[in-house]
Amino acid sequence: MKSGPLNIAVLGYGGRAQTLTRYALEHPDEIVVRVVAEHNEKRRAVAAERFGNGIRIFSSGEEFYDSGIEVDGVWVVSKEKTHAALAIPALERGLPLICEKPLSTSLEDAYRICEAYEANPVPFVIPHSLRYLPKYRKIKECVDSGLLGRIMHIHAVEAIDDKHTVGYYRRGPGRLRADTTILLAKNSHDLDIINWMMGGVKAKSVACFGGLDYFRPRPEVPKRCTKECAELATCPYGPCGSQLESGAAAKIDESTEAVFDAKLCAWNSGGDQVDHQTIIMEFENGTTVDFTLKCFGGGGRPIQITGTHGSVFGLENVILTTYRPASTHTFADSEMPPIIQGPHGGGDWALIHDWYESVISGRKPASANVHESAEAVAVCLAADIAMLEHRVVMLDEVREKARRNIGARK
Repeated sequence: MKSGPLNIAVLGYGGRAQTLTRYALEHPDEIVVRVVAEHNEKRRAVAAERFGNGIRIFSSGEEFYDSGIEVDGVWVVSKEKTHAALAIPALERGLPLICEKPLSTSLEDAYRICEAYEANPVPFVIPHSLRYLPKYRKIKECVDSGLLGRIMHIHAVEAIDDKHTVGYYRRGPGRLRADTTILLAKNSHDLDIINWMMGGVKAKSVACFGGLDYFRPRPEVPKRCTKECAELATCPYGPCGSQLESGAAAKIDESTEAVFDAKLCAWNSGGDQVDHQTIIMEFENGTTVDFTLKCFGGGGRPIQITGTHGSVFGLENVILTTYRPASTHTFADSEMPPIIQGPHGGGDWALIHDWYESVISGRKPASANVHESAEAVAVCLAADIAMLEHRVVMLDEVREKARRNIGARK
């Protein structure tokens, strides 16, 4: 255990890392950024300007590890495919770790991270920040209290707003499935919440339907938003439409997202991420779950958990309904768990503070543990297989294949 601020190394310095490291500027009594490793020169310059002369800058995580510089912890906030390569060396060195979600893009890598953690069980937080939000904490409290009885069904949705859909998944760096599928990148959050509500009971099977059915290529309009486009004046995603007004089409600093192109046509951007996807799951105890991702219009993240004695619904408020006796209660703000003000509804700051406290005091963090995060990866990957192959996928099939692949490499 350590006292005082923690000196950390941040591996990767894109937009997400730039957000998370604001915590160090606001809470220098807890976190001090001493090292940044980033391949992009402009992002390295941003880090140097933000943190001053006391920071060491490297062009890669490997270069940092080879340097032998001592730090109190590592934050891996790099591209998803690099998480295992950067997280495992930290664990092997016994360094407390934050590794951005998803834990990895393959279940093999997720299990390799789990193995490294088991060999060196240091404080380790994966930023499934929804777990820290008052809404989900209150819902979890209702589930664990027994008021709902046996949990029979969970219904959840993420309705991504047009600004984020078009700005990130049609024109921005998230538009290609080959990098990371939208389900894994965005909705490992939601699958983690569902697994958390299930209290350790694992998913047994999954079916999935969806695809890219609205934002399909349109040969009758140009690839870019130009005056030659007949729909320029009326397109909701064009320079004259609501997206520019809301800021989604504004230029983004290259130090944050170099591959963002504000004038790519939302239909002809070359992006192949799905625009809607529905997952149906069965858990080992018979509980059924449906989760839907939709990339139109927004609407937040409604969730309803139905049990034999009652149900709980959460969106802007959390509403508890019991059947016998029949009653409905909307929780007042004073009844909700507290939250630190910060990004992602305060979830980001809460999880960083939780990690800090776990390093300082040795207590277990409240976030998803590495095995739970690996399970979210397993469900996301199984769902994408089910959608693409039009079949029900057994989770054990996916888990066992990953373990066999790891064994074959040893």
